[in-house]
Amino acid sequence: MALIELTVENLAVVESVRLALDQRFTVLTGETGAGKSLVVDAMALALGARATADLIRRGADAARVEAVFEGVEREPDAPLDDLVAEGEGTVIVSRELAADGRSVVRVNRRAVTVGSLAMLGTRLAEIHGQHEQQRLLAPERQLALLDRFAAHRELVSEVRRAFEARRATLARAAEMVTDPAELDRRRELLRYQADEIGRAALREGELQELEERLRSAQHAEAILSAAQRAQQLLSGEGSGLDALRGASVALGASAAHDARFAPLGERATELAIEAEELAREIERQLDRVELDPGQRAAAEERLALIYDLLRKYGGTLAAVIACGIEATDELRLLEAQATERDRLRRDADAHHHALVDAASRLSTARAEAARLLRAQVNAELPPLGLPDNAFDIEVEPAELGATGGDRVVFTFAPNPGEPPRPLARIASGGESSRVSLALKVVLAAADETPLLIFDEVDAGVGGRHGVALGERLRRLAAYHQVLCVTHLAQVAAYADAHLHVEKRVEAGRTFTAVRRLEGGERAAELASMLAGLRAGTEAQAVARALLREAATSAAVRGAG
Repeated sequence: MALIELTVENLAVVESVRLALDQRFTVLTGETGAGKSLVVDAMALALGARATADLIRRGADAARVEAVFEGVEREPDAPLDDLVAEGEGTVIVSRELAADGRSVVRVNRRAVTVGSLAMLGTRLAEIHGQHEQQRLLAPERQLALLDRFAAHRELVSEVRRAFEARRATLARAAEMVTDPAELDRRRELLRYQADEIGRAALREGELQELEERLRSAQHAEAILSAAQRAQQLLSGEGSGLDALRGASVALGASAAHDARFAPLGERATELAIEAEELAREIERQLDRVELDPGQRAAAEERLALIYDLLRKYGGTLAAVIACGIEATDELRLLEAQATERDRLRRDADAHHHALVDAASRLSTARAEAARLLRAQVNAELPPLGLPDNAFDIEVEPAELGATGGDRVVFTFAPNPGEPPRPLARIASGGESSRVSLALKVVLAAADETPLLIFDEVDAGVGGRHGVALGERLRRLAAYHQVLCVTHLAQVAAYADAHLHVEKRVEAGRTFTAVRRLEGGERAAELASMLAGLRAGTEAQAVARALLREAATSAAVRGAG
């Protein structure tokens, strides 16, 4: 995955900037106050950071940021993954901040919440700045990274499966009634419900049939009288049927002399046949009209029973029938509850033993992994200007859970003779960023975050350590896309792409522009970073030497 384009409009001193980004290691340089960190601020907004209206450029109605990512992999259970799927791996994030404080966020042209964007943002990028709360500082994140470094994924899964199995078994056991009096009461209630519904012998569609029969019985005499009259009109003496038959004969006579009347005669014959069939059907239905008071009373009694069951157990016959089945099934379970409870208790104990065993093996594996990771990270610290052996990993016992029975804390001792403190509590942002960088270099193959953004990671680092810092950022770019704001020419020399941020003032307004440096422009910018605006031939020579050294280092590493 890679961020391929970033557009920023009306953000602080930036009026309009569009950046096309390299997929490996890109640096942003420029004089202080030019707006380099605004690019990082814009990325933070695109990743779901909180925003305030004071970020909007003076005189503008709104600020807008748009970031285009390509090659985003799906995570089916993750927030907004349906939008990732719609974009077929392309994710376009746009965010607009209005002067009235409103924020409009869209992902692939669909409006989403800032919270959802923030959760998606953790899949896309991670910002390492002097004052950023990095995911790397969270204990749960440190635990996950240690597990990835150790590559014992199956053991982690084994612990989680045992934990979930035990929790599910205990939940089923907890659902059971344990009080004897409550158990008896529940069984009696279920037995009554099952018997009452079972005796009714309900069937689907019965309610509608009974209601129709009762309506018919309540108006039986009127129905009979009207139906008999209809039958008389159709088939009695001088009825409509006689008239149709006579018309059929008469039209047949006309057709004998004029063929145009033949179809009319056929229609009269068909109507006579239909009228005769209608009369017979009326007679059949007359025989089914119920005048027996006993049958009517039986229907009313059956309906009363069904209405009572509907009131007790559900609004439909289907619901009542289902309630009867559920009562029968639960009663069967309660009758065998003692046996079932014992079985669940045995299963829970077995799952607990499996969890303890797997967690114990995981703790041993984590302790060994912590020893190896500690050594590799400490080897990275001195070249970055940090004390040797200042990094440590504490693997402490914790409450047994889905991730095992360990709490992992990354610690750092910034000053010799002082006790180590959790990495999250290191006072110096520059130290925190460089320790994070050392961790990132070591954990690069294990960490899945595609884009890493470093804001002034070189704070507190002199030129003497700048080369080591640049080498490590380039090494990190073999696994991730890296974007870095830097003041050190030694760091910038190792970049695959170099963006220069410059500020200009026109008609009393400040504007920021960004352009990509190529060839001699890079050497000139590095010389300026080394010696200021009046950089002479000596600074130019040093800059070219830095670029050659970086190119040689890259070639050697590639060959290796």
